[in-house]
Order: sequence, then C-alpha cells, then structure tokens
Amino acid sequence: MFEIQWVLLVLMGLGTGVYGILVGAGGGFVLAPLLLIFFNKDPEIVAGTVLALVAVNSISGSFTFRRMGIVDKRSAYMFAIAAIPGSVLAPFVLKALVKGSPGIFHILFGIMLLLLAIRIFTKQGKEDVVIEQREDIVPAARPDNLMVRTRTITSKSGQTFRYQFNEGFATSINFVLGFISSFFGIGGGFLRTPILIYSFGFPVQVAVATSIFTLSFYTTAGALTHAWLGHIEFFPTFALAGVGLIVGGQIGARLTGVVRGPMIMRLLLLVVFGLGVGLIIQGIGG
Repeated sequence: MFEIQWVLLVLMGLGTGVYGILVGAGGGFVLAPLLLIFFNKDPEIVAGTVLALVAVNSISGSFTFRRMGIVDKRSAYMFAIAAIPGSVLAPFVLKALVKGSPGIFHILFGIMLLLLAIRIFTKQGKEDVVIEQREDIVPAARPDNLMVRTRTITSKSGQTFRYQFNEGFATSINFVLGFISSFFGIGGGFLRTPILIYSFGFPVQVAVATSIFTLSFYTTAGALTHAWLGHIEFFPTFALAGVGLIVGGQIGARLTGVVRGPMIMRLLLLVVFGLGVGLIIQGIGG
C-alpha cells in the first residue's frame, strides 16, 4: 500500500513539476489540492511541504532559465525582497486560522482555484495575440511617471526582448503574492506570471523565467518558516515528490517556448475547476 503511494507521489511531483515550470507557477497550485483531496493530509502540513517542494522546483528551474539568459534579474531580486516578508508571516496566520476552523482552509483554497479557472476561461484565445503584440514592441512611456523602466534582454539564443513597465507598482504587489504563496503552499507564480504579461507587458518567456527565479528566493524563506513550525513532512511526501519535481522542473524549462499555450491552458482549466469544487465540498463536509 505504501509503495503504491510512494510511486504516486513521484509521478505527481513529475507531472506538476513539468507543468508548473511551463506556466511559471512552480506546480504547487496543483500538487497542494491533490494532497488535500487524495491523501487527506492536514492543511499546515500540505502548505509547508508543498511550499518546500516548490522552492526546490523553482531553484532547479531558475538555473536553467539563467543559462538561457531570459531572466529579468533586477526585477526578480526586487520582487523577491518585497515578497519575503509576506511569505514569512503567512505560516503563523495559517496556524492560527486552521486551529480555530479546520475546514476553512479547504474552502478558501477551493474558491481561489475556481477564481483561477474563471480567469483562465476568460483569457482563452487571447494568449497568442498578447505574445505577438508584446515580445518586441516597446510601449510609449509617460514622461511624468518616474517609475516606468525599460528593459532590454538578449537570450543566449540571440532573441531580444524589449519592454517597459511600472517598476514600483509591479514590485509592491509581491508582498501580497508572497503571503498567498506561503499561506496555501502554492508558490504564487500562477498569479504573478499572468499579471506580468497582461498588466505590465512582459514578454511571455521573460515573465515565466523571472517568476520562477523570484520564487526560488521567497518560497525558500517561507519554507524555512514552515519547517521551524513543524509543518513539513520530510518523508515520504517531500522526499519522493521532490525527486519528481526536480526532474519535471528541468523538463519543463526546456519545453518552454516549444509547447503551445492554448492546449495547456484548456487542460489546466479542467484540472483547476475540478480541484476547486472538490476542495469546497471537502471543506463543507468537514
């Protein structure tokens, strides 16, 4: 029985590792609800263990993205600095919340996944247009806005990306993303990546790589806090799923830019919607 569960953990880690890197999300937003629904683990253990796994996955993927030369390093460092305080605070809030209302974590997580499914559905068919319009075009900066910054990044393959965005605003939202990531154990990249693309005009490949690079810093800080509170199950969940995540992270990073987004997002829509409904039902039923 336990051996079958161990194999499932490795396969789950592999699958979520590949997909998480492809969408710049770390994979935690899929792995965490799977552990809650099918393995019936405590919310604190799920959040802490999965966040630690996301940290491992994002560190693995970030090395590959750095070698590819598509990381906006300045933005990643600023985003990480803003996100770390929220990621450290969240485990303490989670511990207090779950102690008083055990089912509320499942309900909140389920609602968040349903909102994500709605966002994916409303964006269907728009990704390719956004990619085509934003990869090489520099939008006109407002001269009165001193926070608008221009980036020019040339990858190892010779592809050049030029874009402008409000650096201060893009950085400030990362405190909230850091809190959410550590509270649910999901990384937060699945929120940051589309925000960078649709709200700030980041090229898709740069947004994914920068998001993963950012994750490697603040998820590590959040995971260390969870570990200090005793929220990480090192074996079998962390050890076995971690092996799958490391391998999946490397595969996903190499598939970035090769796999077309629309089919991935349609599959994600079904998975996220089903997991969201399952968590809400489980939370209401206790």
